[in-house]
Formats: sequence, C-alpha cells, structure tokens
Amino acid sequence: MMIPNLDVSKFDPRSSICDYEFRTLFLRFCALVCILHNKKLNLANIFLLVLKEQKIKTLYMSICELECEYEALRLFLEFDSSLHKSKYIKKYLNARNNTLNKRGSKKRVRKK
Repeated sequence: MMIPNLDVSKFDPRSSICDYEFRTLFLRFCALVCILHNKKLNLANIFLLVLKEQKIKTLYMSICELECEYEALRLFLEFDSSLHKSKYIKKYLNARNNTLNKRGSKKRVRKK
C-alpha cells in the first residue's frame, strides 16, 4: 500500500501564491538580463553574472524582493537544481576559492 505524501506546504494557498510570485519575478529578471546583454543566456550564465557582478546581484535581489544574499543564491539554485553541475560555475568558484586561499595564507619567514 502506498502512503500519500501529505506535505501541508503544497496545499497551503499562501505558499503556492508566494511560489508563483517568485517564479514570475525570477523569470522577469532573467529576461531583463538577456535584454541588457542583447543575447539569449542560459541560467548558468545568468547565475555567473549574479555571482560576478554586484550590481546585477543587487538588481536580482531588489526585483525578487529578497533581503539576504544567501537566500537569493539558494533560491536561484532551487529554481534549477542542475546549476551546481555546470562546468563554468565550478570553474569560477574554484578560481575564486584559490584566490581567496592565496590572499589568506601568508608565507612564513624562517629566522636563523
């Protein structure tokens, strides 16, 4: 016997309206970015622009009415769960991680 999924949040009208509103605002933001760059961009490239450019991140957060950067990036990844597999995003994050590690580590000079 199969037990039905009784997730209350799926049946909550308020939750479904909020989800619909976010999806609409998110798609409008993506369309605006494509118009601004005058080419069709996929979600991975739009996500990279959000990560790289502070002005675009601020625009994204204001259009989607988000307050916290963490929440904004989390919702972007939830919209398309395959974004973390993109080689361009991995490459950017690894390069950024390496530069942050190089800045943080200082060479120790041995005293004789």
